[in-house]
Amino acid sequence: MGTALLGTVLAVAALCATGVFGASLTHLISTPALYGEPFQAYFGSDGTPNSQAVVNGPLLKSLKKDSALERITLGAFVEVNVNGTHVRTVAMTPVRGAPLLSALDGRLPRGGRDIMLGPATMRATGARVGGNVRVTVADPDGVPHQTSFRVVGRASMNAGTGGLGNGAVMTTSAFVSAQCPVGPKQSTCQDSVQSSLGTVVLVRTAPGAAGNAALTQYVGKYPTLTYLPAKPTVLVNFGESVNFPLLFALALSVFGAATVLHLLLVSVARRRVEAGLLKALGFVRRQVAAAVCWQATVVALVGIAVGAPLGIATGKVLWRVFATNFGVVPVAVVEPVLIAALAAGVLAAANLLAAVPALLAARSQPARLLRAE
Repeated sequence: MGTALLGTVLAVAALCATGVFGASLTHLISTPALYGEPFQAYFGSDGTPNSQAVVNGPLLKSLKKDSALERITLGAFVEVNVNGTHVRTVAMTPVRGAPLLSALDGRLPRGGRDIMLGPATMRATGARVGGNVRVTVADPDGVPHQTSFRVVGRASMNAGTGGLGNGAVMTTSAFVSAQCPVGPKQSTCQDSVQSSLGTVVLVRTAPGAAGNAALTQYVGKYPTLTYLPAKPTVLVNFGESVNFPLLFALALSVFGAATVLHLLLVSVARRRVEAGLLKALGFVRRQVAAAVCWQATVVALVGIAVGAPLGIATGKVLWRVFATNFGVVPVAVVEPVLIAALAAGVLAAANLLAAVPALLAARSQPARLLRAE
């Protein structure tokens, strides 16, 4: 009995954990903010002459005046060295609302000497949240300057920094300050750096028709300068190809089904006398079969009652470990309908497995069994 209960609990837990993992992965792929793209679009140079001037000039001016845009952030990809490791970094300046970047934990940089690192970059540099790192930046003349930055969080970044989990984020003011330390040439250095930054403009509109119309207008007016969030190929491929959690759940389900079937068959064989006595007292075949089915139902219900919460909790923990190491925001999703369907499936499977043992018990001959005893 104990083996059957354990097998059922493990099977239900594995199925529920797989369900949580799968639902969380689907939610992640459909939610750009979780993999580092909380913006709806960004505008940047298309590589043609004067396109960067258009982005920095009339386009940015128009965006700032548009009240339908809820959040605007300026960003630029720059090269820095963190603890001896080359890191492609986003230097950002929030123009309206919170910065359009995502954090796994901690907080976004606010200025000064704050820096946020991707999980892979954090491991490569030996950094930790709350600790300090050495950031080296070369000025326009090629002279390196080293500054101590404080790691304030882990970043989720998709494109432009080397893939999920890689890269860093700091404010533009912090980058310029690190590149142009105090001295007689600081002002000239700052002007040179500011003019050379290839700025992109990240935007997110206010919810509703007005916001959607505004974004459509800008996309139509500046089609070659408009870029939309792109789903990370590695996540899409992983979602299409991953099968280990499902195979593991199916293997445990087969194990659970086998133990339940074994329990029922052994139970019927060992309790032949009791079945015969029940028939002698007036039980009909249907009632004897129902007793076997109820036994299977009780085992399934215990398995669901223990295994479902255990599986959901396990699925959340596994998803958090996977997501944070992968470099995406760890939001676990539990689909109540899916969990209910799994529970119903387990009950149905248990009663289906009970069909043969129930039939054997129902067809037993009470006189022969009692005479044998």
